[in-house]
Amino acid sequence: MRVLGIDPGIASTGWGLVELQRGKLKPLVYDTICTAPETEMQERILSITHAVEKVIHEHSPDSVSIEDIFFLRNVSSAIPVAKVIGAILHLTSLQQISFACYTPLQIKLAITGMGKASKQQVAQMVAFLLGMKEGKALNHTSDALAAAVCHIHTAQGLQGTRV
Repeated sequence: MRVLGIDPGIASTGWGLVELQRGKLKPLVYDTICTAPETEMQERILSITHAVEKVIHEHSPDSVSIEDIFFLRNVSSAIPVAKVIGAILHLTSLQQISFACYTPLQIKLAITGMGKASKQQVAQMVAFLLGMKEGKALNHTSDALAAAVCHIHTAQGLQGTRV
């Protein structure tokens, strides 16, 4: 199973490809897509979707796992992120790749066992689960890898319930 995890953002979108091989999680590639604040929204979203499309074509994931939107007070900051999520989900649908969206709480629970885990705790656990040196995958990339691992854990759990 090969899952492309995505942590969407208009300024920075993290992505990471994780593969489950013989019961072991393996990080294949990961990076962050950055856009400039002075660039128009339409161009930023297009740049992000083109970069994700390139990753999909180069690495052929079986599915995409995306961190869903979360906001407490500032709805206006969530709107650009929602637009990025919509563009990526549209892209994956056109590519006929299955996708799943997980809330930050679901991802934190799947990775650390605690829904209120800090970003640092999630990053440390991602590094541990994927056999990476801590700090190698930072911020958005670490969150994207966490989304991929969350989906793999969830899919394994669902397979177990069908027996």
